[in-house]
Amino acid sequence: MPILSLAALTILDAGPAGQIRAAATGGFDCVGLRLNPLLATDEAVVGNIDKQREIESLLRDNGMKVLEIGVFPIRPDTSIDLIAPIMAFSHKIGAQFLVCPVEDPDPVRRAETYARICELAESCALTGLIEFNPYSACPNLDAALAMLGDSRVENGGLVIDALHLSRSGGSPADLAKVDPALLPMTHFCDAPPPPTGQRSVDELRAESRTARLLPGEGSLWLNELLDALPKDAAISVEAPSAKYAHLPASERARLAYHATKSVLAKRAAH
Repeated sequence: MPILSLAALTILDAGPAGQIRAAATGGFDCVGLRLNPLLATDEAVVGNIDKQREIESLLRDNGMKVLEIGVFPIRPDTSIDLIAPIMAFSHKIGAQFLVCPVEDPDPVRRAETYARICELAESCALTGLIEFNPYSACPNLDAALAMLGDSRVENGGLVIDALHLSRSGGSPADLAKVDPALLPMTHFCDAPPPPTGQRSVDELRAESRTARLLPGEGSLWLNELLDALPKDAAISVEAPSAKYAHLPASERARLAYHATKSVLAKRAAH
């Protein structure tokens, strides 16, 4: 059975402490945390000793492990010095991966920035994963592979987000050209068929952040995706949905867990 984790974005409003509590209550063994604040509503934990201790205590008391820390956008002005303390704390709580979306249009500069992130991450026993998405400067799998090759890092890889793979025009069959060692984790969710016609960046972003479906609720090729990934690839359920936003974080986590387990059980039965 692959590792099942709850991605922070699924219950982003709960904050890191709430994400741990909800993931544990929902049945997950692992959790993803948003420790690098990007939005005005994101809670700053690193640098606040009381909050850091709370995170450590909650993980210990609930027997939870941390799969991923997000997100670390690669931008023209990305400061390695500013994210270094977040990486250090991520290492302290046993995180495995950093998720790096790409917002820098310059291919040379973004590869260099990513390489510096991975260099620091390696000293913290972390792996930096590029996350492509169709509304970013790294819009598809080929662009992510090119960036990874240009960076020449040894502790890098890709996170394959089911929605982003679909909306970028890709499919699980495309993963056959990727070294399995570069695919340690998937962001797992479902979605309806892509709308016909051109979609704006705002529409793509809104779907990603507020209109995903739980695994099994839509029409994505989830079984094929799991077949295309390494058997030990971690499954991080990232399914933020306005449809469930009125529910407590613990209930949203429970729904995400049981939906994913149902998909895995049906797959195993065939």
